[in-house]
Amino acid sequence: MKIPGKLVTVNQHQMHVYYQAAGPLRPTIVLLAGSGTACPTYDFKALWQLLKKDYSIAVVERPGYGWSEITEKPRDVDTLLEETREALKQAGISGPFIPAAHSMSGLEAIYWAQKYREEVSAIIGLDMAVPAAYEEMALPKAFGLTVCIGQILRRPIATAMVRSHSAVKKGLLTKEEQDDMKQITAQQLLSKNMVSEINYVKANAKKVAGGACPQIPVLCILADDKNNLKNIPSWGKIHKEYFAANQQTEFLELTCGHYVHNEEPERVAKAIEEFVN
Repeated sequence: MKIPGKLVTVNQHQMHVYYQAAGPLRPTIVLLAGSGTACPTYDFKALWQLLKKDYSIAVVERPGYGWSEITEKPRDVDTLLEETREALKQAGISGPFIPAAHSMSGLEAIYWAQKYREEVSAIIGLDMAVPAAYEEMALPKAFGLTVCIGQILRRPIATAMVRSHSAVKKGLLTKEEQDDMKQITAQQLLSKNMVSEINYVKANAKKVAGGACPQIPVLCILADDKNNLKNIPSWGKIHKEYFAANQQTEFLELTCGHYVHNEEPERVAKAIEEFVN
C-alpha cells in the first residue's frame, strides 16, 4: 500500500504527515482530525484539494490514525500537542501555522495557541470543540460494549464508511486511494489510541479551559448537525461565549452535518481563503 505522505519518528513510533507546499511565503494550514476519523489524509481531501494551490497544506495523523503507528504514550493534551509539533519538525515543516481543527482537535488547536503563541498565527475551527463542550458530554453507558462490537465488525463498517464518504462520492479518490482508505479504516477504526483519547477528553478540556482564550484571528465554522446538537444542545452558544473574549473571531454557520469540510468543502474553502487573505 502506497503511503501518500511521509513517515517520521516521534517518541519511538512512526507518525504520518501529508504535506503539499505552495511556496515559502504562503501560510501553512495544519489540518487536525476529530476523534475517530480513521483516515484523516483522505477524509480532508475534499478540502485540501481546493486549498493546495494557494496555501501549504499539512495533515498530521495522530498515533492510531491513518498510517501512524499505535503508541503507548498517554493521550493527554500536552502529549498530543508535542507529538504534532515534533512530527511537523521532523517532516521539515516550519511555522507559523494555522491549525484547522475538526471537532475534538479544537482543544489541541486552542492549547497550541495558548502555549506557543509565536507558532500560531490564526485558528480555523471546522465545527471544532471548545472546552465547555465536554462539560455537557457524557460517555454512553454501553461505551465499552460499543467499542468491542465496532472492533469485531471493523471490516464491514469500514467498507460502508468508505463507500458513503463524500470524497468517494465526488470522485476525488482514485480506485487505489479508495482501497487504501478502506484498508486503513478497517485497521484503525476504534484503535486503542482513539478510545484512550475519549477517556482523556474531559481532563484535556479542563486543562485548556484553565488557560486564556487565544487573542489571535479565529474563523469558527459551525454546523447545525442534528446528532451533535442532540448530545450538546448549546453547541453554537458555548462557542460564541468562549470566543466573546476575542474580538478577532469570525463565525460562519452552515446548514450541514458535523463534517463541514466534507459536506460543504467549497463554502468552507472560500471562507478560509477570505479569512486568511
